[in-house]
Amino acid sequence: MAQVEREQLSVVMFPWLAHGHINPYLELARRLTSAANHGDLDVTVHLVSTPANLASLAHKETDRIRFVPLHLPALPDLPPALHTTKHLPPRLMPVLKRACDLAAPRFGALLDDLRPDVLLYDFLQPWAPLEAAARGVPAAHLSTCSAAATSFFAHLLGASGDRVFPCEAMRLGTPEEEAKYTELFVLRENPNALVSERDRLLLSLARSSGFVAVKTCPAIERPYMDYLSELLGGKEIVPVGPLLVDDSGAGGDGAETDRVMRWLDGQEPGSVVLASFGSEYFMSEQQIAEMARGLDLSGVPFVWVVRFPKTSGLGDEGEDDGHGGAARALPPGFAPTRGLVLEGWAPQRRILSHGACGAFLTHCGWSSVMESLAAGVPMVALPLHIDQPLGANLAAELGAAARVPQERFGEFRAEDVASAVRAVVRGEEGKALMRRAGELREVVARNDADGAMVGDLVRRMARLCGKEQRVAVPN
Repeated sequence: MAQVEREQLSVVMFPWLAHGHINPYLELARRLTSAANHGDLDVTVHLVSTPANLASLAHKETDRIRFVPLHLPALPDLPPALHTTKHLPPRLMPVLKRACDLAAPRFGALLDDLRPDVLLYDFLQPWAPLEAAARGVPAAHLSTCSAAATSFFAHLLGASGDRVFPCEAMRLGTPEEEAKYTELFVLRENPNALVSERDRLLLSLARSSGFVAVKTCPAIERPYMDYLSELLGGKEIVPVGPLLVDDSGAGGDGAETDRVMRWLDGQEPGSVVLASFGSEYFMSEQQIAEMARGLDLSGVPFVWVVRFPKTSGLGDEGEDDGHGGAARALPPGFAPTRGLVLEGWAPQRRILSHGACGAFLTHCGWSSVMESLAAGVPMVALPLHIDQPLGANLAAELGAAARVPQERFGEFRAEDVASAVRAVVRGEEGKALMRRAGELREVVARNDADGAMVGDLVRRMARLCGKEQRVAVPN
């Protein structure tokens, strides 16, 4: 019997140059290329990023997932080692964005070579769908942020007209306060920018072909998905699931990971707080001092993942990290007796899933919120910038988080950190949060294991390029 010829669906993925964006794209690529429910369609993925990002990911290439280097043009103060947000001093972020924007013709040349069927792109590259359209390639926006944050900022940036954001739990204050927050922490216009910060998100959403894909699930974010669709004139919002990444063996020092897990084995169930604030946020000296004192005052055993800016490629040990000084260090004399301090990377999902972990003191980046929910661990929310206040608001709305009081995002007192941690780990409030987190754990696990959302994305991509007849339709 003649074998049925299998159709190929070639997808180019172009996430922003940050591992917090690359990892969800790569996890989706793994699921797209390994799923067995695509009918007579085989999916292959080419993920485009800079050599600085791809170097640490080489072991994740497969015969269906290939990495394609995009070489950015040379700009002052931005050597190739800093063609990534990892260790990038904040003052150079506008330079990195400009370098990426200038690479548009090079990205177009990669599309000429790869000749994909579909492009999935991130919100900071609104020119990517134009490069694709010029070559007859349909392109869809894939957001690694929550639907709540995406709809909130699309609303504030003008897609809503004069309407008030309809979901009260997400609001950051008065309309004037929300506008000020957006200007201070999100836009930060640069006179040398090729693309206005105010326009990046709205252009990326508007230029998406037919639908916008979002790393989320309807059980958690249905109202925000619906409002985002409304803002986009009815454009469909397609959830692709939580895209939880297995971090076992994902990086770092194996011996150090073993040490951490052994230490957790020796702690009482639910007694430990994990404190971690994202892979690319560097606390100021004052923030580090307040956090160290707060964890100490709490009396709760802790694992604290702390990160300091590096100056790789600059050759200047005094490089300003955006907080008015050189690379940070722990406060003098800080020697925790009831906790561990880890520098750089930590196996976050493994720690959260350990029975000793009773709370997660977090900035509420979207991936961290999802990982905490997946582990059934309540959050102590301490948002610091960008979309994190929206993640904190959503976690609180779901009943899975308590807040550290803040007069202004990024500012907090040690005493408030200590009392919030104690309340969640040892107080009655924490018991209620733990019960709710346990309920949400089942919801997230069910959605992450369900391949139907990934299958739906495949069908939609196939439809964009005229290959939908080769995709299996679920019963």
